[in-house]
Amino acid sequence: MGYSSVNAQGLSAPPYLVAFLSALMTTYVADGTQQRGLMLAATSLVGGIGYVLLATVETLAVRYFAVFLAAAGVFSTIPNILSWTLNNQGSDTRRGASLVLINVVGQCGAVMSSRIYPNEEGPRYVKGHSVCAAFMFFAVILALVLRCLLVWDNNRLAQKQQDAGETEAEMVGVENYGPGFRYVL
Repeated sequence: MGYSSVNAQGLSAPPYLVAFLSALMTTYVADGTQQRGLMLAATSLVGGIGYVLLATVETLAVRYFAVFLAAAGVFSTIPNILSWTLNNQGSDTRRGASLVLINVVGQCGAVMSSRIYPNEEGPRYVKGHSVCAAFMFFAVILALVLRCLLVWDNNRLAQKQQDAGETEAEMVGVENYGPGFRYVL
């Protein structure tokens, strides 16, 4: 692509640094506000915008900025989706199983990348970036829909607990979606 190896290394490090800082910041904010679904939607949206810019723009400076957006969005989405999934499981067994399942599904991206980024489409890789953008925007929709469903479920659980009239003393040691369990939004 016309860059020496030193320059290429120098240009590739900053997006990963921004992605690292973004992952730390977004997970910290999501944990503090207990709004993991909204944070997941926001990080996915940022990543999707980055991929759209990479697929459509030819200006080198804008494409480099888009790499920052895509990296920050993708690498911030991963810890947010993992923590949201684990927070919404009622037992250690379910947390372990969900962690395995989400990592297995996540590895499909590595397999798929060899198909959507063929060498002959380089250096712009319009198809690959477009597919990634579509998946990021799909993640936005899924996160928002799931959050709405969890709000509805939390309201149902609160009503169920109120109807049962159980006290705090009766709920001590209850696991696996006991009466006091609420989903993290």
